[in-house]
Amino acid sequence: MKMVTTETISGQNITETKKIVFSEQVLSVNVVKDAISGIKGIFGGKSNSYSEEYAKGRQLAIDELQKEAEKIGANAIVGANVHYNQFVNSDIMLIIVTANGTAVYVQ
Repeated sequence: MKMVTTETISGQNITETKKIVFSEQVLSVNVVKDAISGIKGIFGGKSNSYSEEYAKGRQLAIDELQKEAEKIGANAIVGANVHYNQFVNSDIMLIIVTANGTAVYVQ
């Protein structure tokens, strides 16, 4: 399924606008990974564990967004957006990834 951030898809005609589709994913980050990432941060290193969790969340959100669009007969999504948030307390860190777009049918 084609997904774009723009309102149109170059060279294709949108024949039907279905509806806005949404996806929300919540991932918890392992406390051990947090500790290792904190140590790397002190020395200026890249935190691969956080990068991997954000990438995983993004892919899950996009996959679900596409499934939601397919359920209503769409074959593309325009105006796609992905947003990231995090909540941290003393015990856990949650990464929240949300995605949305307009499900359409193109020829």
